[in-house]
Amino acid sequence: MRTLIFYFVSLFFCIGNVYAEGDKKVIPKNNKWEETNDRDISCPQLYQSESSVYVYYEKQLDNVTIGITDMQGNTWHYEVTTIPACTYYAVSIESLPEGAYYLCVYQGSNYVIGTFTK
Repeated sequence: MRTLIFYFVSLFFCIGNVYAEGDKKVIPKNNKWEETNDRDISCPQLYQSESSVYVYYEKQLDNVTIGITDMQGNTWHYEVTTIPACTYYAVSIESLPEGAYYLCVYQGSNYVIGTFTK
């Protein structure tokens, strides 16, 4: 019985990063984001739809840098902006050629880097 529970819990965590929220798919990420208190989401969440990638955070992010680069290091998108609290901030990926990309979000020494494929 313990083995069955272990496999079920392992499966849950393995597929946890591939769920969809509406038409948005979660983008797997690496991060170093300092939490301000225990009730915060640990870091901004990254999502992808067919035509856009999204950055979501429960608190407002001021002076946040958003970049999209391909695997060869070419920059396809770069902006410094403010993301309002509880908002899915969209960046269009319609003009990107097919391939694999990094979605990078920086604020001060905090960062989140996700990978996605178009």
